[in-house]
Amino acid sequence: MPLRPLRRAPMMLGGVGFQVGLDEAHHKQLQAQWEAARAAAPGPDVVTQLKELKSLLDEGALTPEEFQTAKGKVLQN
Repeated sequence: MPLRPLRRAPMMLGGVGFQVGLDEAHHKQLQAQWEAARAAAPGPDVVTQLKELKSLLDEGALTPEEFQTAKGKVLQN
């Protein structure tokens, strides 16, 4: 005996809802991975600071020892 269409509708909708839940969980996981990768990468301000320190070293305003010390401080932050 075939099922009536009204009896099949709730099962199909439940399946769609389950898939939507999986999609949301996957999206949250990808977003968390992206944010972790972004936090691990140095920001442009660090790169800019290092370039400024290098230019000061090249101009003779900093000694190599001062440059290494300042670079270490920038990279620790």
